[in-house]
Amino acid sequence: MWQTFALSALSARAITFESPLVLWLALLLVALLAALAAARGPRRLRVPTAGGGRAGAALAALDLPWASSLALRVGALALVGVTAARPVGLVAENPVSGSGVDLVIALDASGSMLALDGELEGRQVTRIALAKRVVADFVRARAGDRIGLVVFGEHAFTQCPLTVDHRLVLEALERVEVGVAGDATAVGEAIGLATRRLRSTAGPEETRRVVVLVTDGRHNSGKLAPKTAAELAQGEGVRIHAVGIGSEGLVPFAQPGAEAPMRFERVDLDRETLQAVASATGGRFFHARHPEDLRAVADAIDRLEARPRQQDPQFRHASLAPLTLAAALFLLLAEALLTHGILRRLP
Repeated sequence: MWQTFALSALSARAITFESPLVLWLALLLVALLAALAAARGPRRLRVPTAGGGRAGAALAALDLPWASSLALRVGALALVGVTAARPVGLVAENPVSGSGVDLVIALDASGSMLALDGELEGRQVTRIALAKRVVADFVRARAGDRIGLVVFGEHAFTQCPLTVDHRLVLEALERVEVGVAGDATAVGEAIGLATRRLRSTAGPEETRRVVVLVTDGRHNSGKLAPKTAAELAQGEGVRIHAVGIGSEGLVPFAQPGAEAPMRFERVDLDRETLQAVASATGGRFFHARHPEDLRAVADAIDRLEARPRQQDPQFRHASLAPLTLAAALFLLLAEALLTHGILRRLP
């Protein structure tokens, strides 16, 4: 299964013992041995003293190295007894956020995405830079979902397959450059490839499958028409949300080189086609003309494809014997370090 799992902390009330009688017998034996050792006291030569009184004798009787060593050994023996009783704890395990959503983002990287009508932090940026920032914020907000990335221009290709590791998606998104798939806009090819990626998933049948199409132009490349691709997606149970970005008409374009003159080109968004694609699959069409509009679109899609609520945790039994045995070994090592190192007794 593709869900991610989380282990909750063990509750003290959830710990039981398969052999409680062994536990009580072991703890009783450890208590008797501790009492005998305490009554016997440390092995040392008694040197007569000229005075000091009762308080001085009591202070002299306190042997810190011996008392520390005894406490660590008793603790280790008690843990060995606990291990012999075979402790068992209940560990909660369940999906982080229900069944999740399979979501593919189809990002336009055609030449028109170099238009300089975006804005980030008060500075003018290209459409691709703005789209990448908003898509990255959207990905970070979709915890528990499997997300993939399809990049398209004259043709479409998979930049990142579906994964719950959103760090991989963000790294793949950062590597997207304008023109990597050609300068034209093959909207139909992008929808078709995104649908195939969702169709080949191994998730549960009830998992929702969604495509978020982000483009700023008109379909003018590829053999698959957008409406035909939308019909195929609808047949596969895939919902498409189409996002048209940028202003229309003459827009400035970024030019390579600092001294290159600014050029203006006309960019026309095919609203009718994008609306038809979204409506055919039960999705919605959004037109984001300004940076704040694009962020609002991401929030709206996030609400439409709300993350499933957290399921009640399911529990399984897990043996705690390795933990208690490791703790006993740790106490014995600490005792050896103290008695032969830090608190070593000189002859």
